Amino acid sequence: MKINCFSHRMFNTSTPFSPIKLPSQMETHLWYALPNEVKSQSLLNQYVDLLSPLEKDHIFSISALHLQKSALLARALVRTTISRYQIGSQVNPRSLEFRKNPHGKPEIGIDVEDKQRTMKNNILSFAKRYFTFEEVELLSAISDPEVQRHEFIKLWTLKEAYVKALGRGFSGAPFSTFTIRFRSVNPDSEDSEIVIVPLEKPSELTTNWQFAQVELAGSHYAAICRESNGGGAPMKVVVRKTIPLVEEHIVSEID
Repeated sequence: MKINCFSHRMFNTSTPFSPIKLPSQMETHLWYALPNEVKSQSLLNQYVDLLSPLEKDHIFSISALHLQKSALLARALVRTTISRYQIGSQVNPRSLEFRKNPHGKPEIGIDVEDKQRTMKNNILSFAKRYFTFEEVELLSAISDPEVQRHEFIKLWTLKEAYVKALGRGFSGAPFSTFTIRFRSVNPDSEDSEIVIVPLEKPSELTTNWQFAQVELAGSHYAAICRESNGGGAPMKVVVRKTIPLVEEHIVSEID
């Protein structure tokens, strides 16, 4: 896995951001923002102005202020980012309309988990409740408790991302019905690819998906699951950190 780091760019909020070229079939762009870096009430008000009436109703129905802010930032991030991609003409972030599948989810899966996430129960006891025998065996072979905890969290994000990509939720695709397996790409290297092994309902738990896993801001693990392009080439992930309408920078490119 190759990671390249790049410099950071600032933008004037009074001018539109430069357009971005659409990713190729081999690429996935991951954008993220940190709520604690957005401190301006004026900027938050600008974000509210970007939203649809339905989105505003949802945001203001959230009673906890920190969760309300995170939800607002998420919607602003989606709108300001998508509107910048080159699709033949400039797009106003307010004009975007979003399509969901019959389960209310977009046709891609991503999950983000805090690296410091703790479990009330023993890691292996918790894993036995939700993971497959093969996955529990993989975790059992790790003697260092801290490494084991991190590997558990990474495995959890991969399973969550897959379930979200299917769009059926945990009840529609329980974690125990499929195994996440790391398969060697080349006997002469340590590189591996992530594959799905269905244990039940193979016609529903499809395997034509690609995965990538990245670390965000040194504090979170993120897993991405998207439909395979059929060419067999690995997914390239470009990670950008941003404060919508203020600044952005490319954090890494991962092959």
